[in-house]
Amino acid sequence: METTTEPEPASVWLSIPDGYAALPLENISDTIAATGQLVAELGTPQQRQASDDVLGSLNAFLETLAERRAVYCGIGRHLSAINGQLITSSLVVTLLEFPGQRNPRLVLKDLLQGKVDAGEGGQPDLVDLPNGPALFFERTLMLPTPAVPQQHVLTEGTESPVWQLEAFVPSPDGDKLATIEVSTPFAEHGPQYRTMTVTMAAGVRFRPPVGRDPLSALLG
Repeated sequence: METTTEPEPASVWLSIPDGYAALPLENISDTIAATGQLVAELGTPQQRQASDDVLGSLNAFLETLAERRAVYCGIGRHLSAINGQLITSSLVVTLLEFPGQRNPRLVLKDLLQGKVDAGEGGQPDLVDLPNGPALFFERTLMLPTPAVPQQHVLTEGTESPVWQLEAFVPSPDGDKLATIEVSTPFAEHGPQYRTMTVTMAAGVRFRPPVGRDPLSALLG
């Protein structure tokens, strides 16, 4: 009797830097609801008043990331190398699959052309890493300034700079694409994340690394 097996889901292996706390991309609503309950029971009056708006926005954000094939989302807190200031950032890793096989350089070429066609401004850099070619795209975006609950600050209609660096790493067969996106509202400190992002991109693998527990590093 002939039997068939389902293909294994696409996965990616890479190391998440210290200082990042993972946010849920599965069972999102249940996790957010449990967090809201904790805030209601243990939070300060200000935290309880703000929790509905903040957690509601976070729930929508995470649901959108999950729909876009995000396999990791984390919030980081680090000390700036410039002045020791505490700065925050977000780290998102996504994994896409494509039908068939292609030269990975052509995958990156088409991706960059798509950014040009969409009018996205930024600094592109196509480099060869130990694990293959990668495309880096750095830019500073002007995005709507988020409202801060319980603070009487007029933010409606205003924009703030957000520094962003994307790293695109295709698989050797060109049938998968891992994207690493680092963003921080502390735009002047953004370039400090370059080395971290390049190191992450150079460590991307689409098969389990030899000698490592795949479950500890598996995303996907």
